Amino acid sequence: MFFNKKSDPRPLGIPLDDLVTALAATTLKVKREDDSLIVKHRTYSTRVDVIRPPNLETENGPIKAVIQIRSVLPQEVAAMFKKPELTVAMNAMASLGALTVDDEMIFVGSRLTMYQDERAWNIQFPLLLFAIIGSTDSLIGAMRRMFGRERGERTASAWTENDFKQVEGSLSKVSVCNAGECGLTAEFSLRDGAVSAADGDHHTALWQLIGDQPHPDLGGGLFCLLQMPHTVADETRLNRVVMQLNKMEMAAHDLPPHFGAWCRGKMDNNPAYVSFLPNALHSTAGIAANTSIWALNRAQWANAMLASMGIRT
Repeated sequence: MFFNKKSDPRPLGIPLDDLVTALAATTLKVKREDDSLIVKHRTYSTRVDVIRPPNLETENGPIKAVIQIRSVLPQEVAAMFKKPELTVAMNAMASLGALTVDDEMIFVGSRLTMYQDERAWNIQFPLLLFAIIGSTDSLIGAMRRMFGRERGERTASAWTENDFKQVEGSLSKVSVCNAGECGLTAEFSLRDGAVSAADGDHHTALWQLIGDQPHPDLGGGLFCLLQMPHTVADETRLNRVVMQLNKMEMAAHDLPPHFGAWCRGKMDNNPAYVSFLPNALHSTAGIAANTSIWALNRAQWANAMLASMGIRT
């Protein structure tokens, strides 16, 4: 473990020292470079950057800083993702980071925009820590299992009906939703007056928390799926759109936390956003409810971005 004592342990007020302390308990090596951490894994490195965004004032309040996490894939793995369709397909198995292509660089990326008045480090910290430690390994592991035709991990989810009912209690104030033994389903309106697809509306995004769909590599946890109602008939264009959304998610802007990935949805050639919270995050109070609110905000953002690309419901 390496640490430059001259560096500010809390650049822009972000407690990087908390991450350094937690990572010290692992086998990973950490090096400090100005306002960044370089985390050495066995076959790749993860860079954690704390940056000041160009626009601090937003309608959601002043931004404190943006944390960007990039894990550059090993060359032999990155070479496999020169075909967009494979990159998009693999992102369907993402946990807390997206396979992202930017200027020919292929990395697994996550981003957290933090605001001045937020008091959410108890939720943000474990998400950041897991994204650093496990999001890339879990994606590579899922890929290895898929190509090797290995059976995925089948451990049970730590999330139960009580968890889903708690999320329903808060989410029902802003959306149509219902919870059950294995998960929660909600619809987010993308247009005034739109309520539910069951009523014939085509302007709602579908949000699901699914407890009985384990990750191929991580096993039990909470699968989170946001499906946009937009249809892109041309598969090549849909792949480009999905990859562009992942690239845009990494920007230092006023955006909901990016711990997941855009991929192809399960409706009809639609874009979707997936995340997977492993069982280790179940003890983080409020994480499922916060993830749901982020999904609500992401649906609004994606609707606007897709419209700017000429894609409308």
